[in-house]
Amino acid sequence: MKKLFVIIAATMMLAACQTTSVVVSSKQPPRVVMQKPLPAAKKAVIEEFKSRGFKVTRSAGTTVVVEQILTPNNDERKQHASYSDGVPRARAVLRFSNVDGGTKITSSYDMIINPGKANQEKVTLLDSPDGARLQGLLESIK
Repeated sequence: MKKLFVIIAATMMLAACQTTSVVVSSKQPPRVVMQKPLPAAKKAVIEEFKSRGFKVTRSAGTTVVVEQILTPNNDERKQHASYSDGVPRARAVLRFSNVDGGTKITSSYDMIINPGKANQEKVTLLDSPDGARLQGLLESIK
């Protein structure tokens, strides 16, 4: 009986140690807290997005906007890209705020259809696998 209790306790401890990613959707955007001051966190995020082919289109105060050409490589993207006049773009708007011991970062992630046109519209990608990938990216930035 003692062995069974030890095995159950060890299993519970291991299960508690597993990291689980934050659930992401358009109602619960990607978010992470970094143990860095705001300027250092902002710099690290910008460098990571640049290394992935994004261009910074705006960086002011506590907001950074990055964009890149969006490849319509899945059904959801293809559906929206099919009616875009011009190449669709991916846009992430990252917001930084000070919290105890670090910086909180939240992000939106949208497909921009008809970029730069009067009929430009945005479609959130947070409800697709792209939202979870963005959360993973933010969690991986050191």
